[in-house]
Amino acid sequence: MLLKTKQVSDELGVNPTTVQRWVKYFELSCEKNEKGHFLFTNDTLEELKSIKNALRKGYSMEKIKGGIIEKSSPIKVISQESFEQKLDRFTVRLEQLERQLEEKANEVITVQVLQHRSELDELVKKVTSLEEKLIELEDHTSIQEAVGQSSGKVKRPWIMSLFSF
Repeated sequence: MLLKTKQVSDELGVNPTTVQRWVKYFELSCEKNEKGHFLFTNDTLEELKSIKNALRKGYSMEKIKGGIIEKSSPIKVISQESFEQKLDRFTVRLEQLERQLEEKANEVITVQVLQHRSELDELVKKVTSLEEKLIELEDHTSIQEAVGQSSGKVKRPWIMSLFSF
């Protein structure tokens, strides 16, 4: 039985122009009537269905034309038991990856904490050194004041003595 373009487009759920475009693009063998309209066999209809399914799955027309997509293959049905086994393996693997990720994160944090610790130690050393220098300066200043008071003179800074004239 031969089908017209409109019948095929209704069967596929696409526009008749789309059917014509697919026939030309994929170079499908179709008969034509005396008016030049396409006539489709059931085999051609099946080819068009497989093309539509491949396009729906996201394959490009170039890949389909290149023969990468074969006629629609039957859907593989797996048993519930097989599915549960695969799901269990997937879950175990996912848990392993989560543990590895957590361990790696802990390692990174440990390295960062150690680095911050060494930076803090350096800062503590600098602050301690500054405190020691400040104490030395205070001691030196208090000694100078004591020397100045014992001599009875108030030591003026040299700039002040300059303005006293």
